[in-house]
Amino acid sequence: MQYVHLAGTNAKGSTAQYIADIISKEHSCGLFTSPHILSPCERMKINGEEISKTEYDEYMQRIRGEREMHLFCVWTHAALAWFEDRGVEYAVIETGLGGRLDPTNIVPSEMQILTPIGYDHMEILGNTLTEIAREKCGIIKRDSVVISHPQKEEAMRVIRQTCKGRNARLIVLDEKKISVKESAVTGQRFDFTYEGKHYKNLEIRAISPMQVENACVALMAAVELGMDEASIRSGLSGAIIPARAQASGSVVIDGAHNTDAVAELARTMKKYYPHEDITVLTAIMRDKDIEGIAEGIGSFANRVVCTCAEKKRGLPARELAPYFDHAVAIEDPDYAFQEAQRLAGQKKGILVVCGSFYLASHALRRLS
Repeated sequence: MQYVHLAGTNAKGSTAQYIADIISKEHSCGLFTSPHILSPCERMKINGEEISKTEYDEYMQRIRGEREMHLFCVWTHAALAWFEDRGVEYAVIETGLGGRLDPTNIVPSEMQILTPIGYDHMEILGNTLTEIAREKCGIIKRDSVVISHPQKEEAMRVIRQTCKGRNARLIVLDEKKISVKESAVTGQRFDFTYEGKHYKNLEIRAISPMQVENACVALMAAVELGMDEASIRSGLSGAIIPARAQASGSVVIDGAHNTDAVAELARTMKKYYPHEDITVLTAIMRDKDIEGIAEGIGSFANRVVCTCAEKKRGLPARELAPYFDHAVAIEDPDYAFQEAQRLAGQKKGILVVCGSFYLASHALRRLS
């Protein structure tokens, strides 16, 4: 089994999905991602198919029976065991947190992907980009291939040093080689040049500008793995990325839960809905940069409905509301969604749900 291992602050799940969908066109490919939105079975897929509930329970019970483990460790080992038993040729593995000490770092990957590194989970990973990048770079193996999104120089310095020290070949996405031809709420079309080859009119369904970069990094990985152009085109165009600027009528759902992700959401909203009235429903975990996230949301919201989507980690709605100029607090997320939908409808505008994947899950359940 060949492993592709991903670490970073944002865009891991999307980039992993694109890579797995491309590989699946030619080979059997497992995909392990987090978090899940509606069911933990979403975390483990082979060729796009989720593990069945019966198999999920069996593998989770088998791993739990071996020794005491944190839940994410159980998920990791269950997914790897399932992939091995099914004899998949490739496995695309997303880290949960950090990289160096992450439970997924047991995989002997020959390719690592580093998505944009920013400030999140600082209480665990460190207070500077250098410290955080050092943790993320912990997945880099000796003599491997490392493909990176463009990074802030402080993070890139660590990546270069680590690759040099481990004799790893570093390839960095060149944004100048991307030319976006069309962007709409139905998807995007773009050209990309890699290794002297021009890929014209590539298509993805996702609408966030960042998703074009994610798709290009996936293309680079696929080329390095020897996948053909037809598989690349088909894999990219067919990929569905839930809760990442997912537009459904007048509702946009995004799991954005840190400042960089919210800034990308703001960019998306200003691009596609520059003149629309926007109501935001948000819930934020208490261990996040609440002020920074609120500032990002405030840059595009006309009004905000605050709620609490997860009682243990979530900031109560009444404590979150004062971070915004125009906000109401409704603790119950289902009632809050109903009220936010009413306000958006009243203004004939757009409802944006963001701030946490817990809240995205609530919203998707309501919509379904």
